[in-house]
Amino acid sequence: MTVVTRKADHLRAAAGADVGHDGGNGLEGLRLSHRALPERDLADVTLETDLLGARLGAPLLVSAMTGGTPAAEVLNARLARAATEHRLGLVLGSGRALLEDREQLRTYRSDDRPPLLLANLGAAQIRGPHADRAERLVELLDADGLTIHLNAIQEAVQPEGEPEFAGVVDAIAAIVARLAPLPVVVKEVGFGMDPEDVTLLAQAGVAAVDVAGAGGTNWALVEGRRDHRVQPLAAAFAAWGVPTAEALQGAIAAAPGLPIIASGGLRDGVDVAKTLALGACASGLARTFLLAAQADDASETAAVLICQLRVAVWASGAASASRLDRSHLRERARPRDYLPRLGGPE
Repeated sequence: MTVVTRKADHLRAAAGADVGHDGGNGLEGLRLSHRALPERDLADVTLETDLLGARLGAPLLVSAMTGGTPAAEVLNARLARAATEHRLGLVLGSGRALLEDREQLRTYRSDDRPPLLLANLGAAQIRGPHADRAERLVELLDADGLTIHLNAIQEAVQPEGEPEFAGVVDAIAAIVARLAPLPVVVKEVGFGMDPEDVTLLAQAGVAAVDVAGAGGTNWALVEGRRDHRVQPLAAAFAAWGVPTAEALQGAIAAAPGLPIIASGGLRDGVDVAKTLALGACASGLARTFLLAAQADDASETAAVLICQLRVAVWASGAASASRLDRSHLRERARPRDYLPRLGGPE
């Protein structure tokens, strides 16, 4: 099976049903404070932020999705238009297909240019004699930097996978040095990261980490859907991984000062506001934008997300998205917490 065919299969499966993680992303256990008296006008709330040298209209990224297929040409053009119109970051899909066939460039890039555009390669494509791939890909796409995605579970489940991760940290460090001063971001694909992973990446010199926690699309299940032979293997990993909220907090503790991006099962602007309050510098969404691009309303979806975020920041009592912090978060009370104590022995 060719890379192009596999990418087309991934695109169809990821947009379908029954490929989500069992369990939530951890944000459902949190709520934002509500201020009935915000003491400022909604229009005065600021969402703009600086990320990786770019000024964004909101701390939002269109997370990596697709490229290298005819369908990707249309979808990426719509996503780029939305990101450009609303000044959001855009992470392109894996560039492996482009490196193998430069005629695929049109399936990744359009005339619209977001303020932050990141190329993307998988960990399996950066090791050993292929260290120059990252540099070539960034040049081909005229990107502002590179995202390296970590997909160990997916590679292990995928029949054509390459679960060879020995030396990946050293390869990342070499690419960081080779691409400097352009930023290198490392992200998971939806299973989260352990704090030890984040420590290793910080030591490798990455510019930011996207924890991409469990709670959204599960790429083991995607592989099981596109190839029924691996369904029994994939099913065991339906609940695998570190939920987004846990991965985010662990990453911040492991690497103070390193920008941490939150993604993984985020569905609206309120979810984004929660991750910002937990300490994320920005948040990424993929499936929401994928479905929107397929329906040709990516720009409208981006506008709604931004409006949701603005209202959430305002009603939480913060003057700007960057001022959200843990003081704006509450744990959701359980029903029994509202019941009067009945007395008697404990």
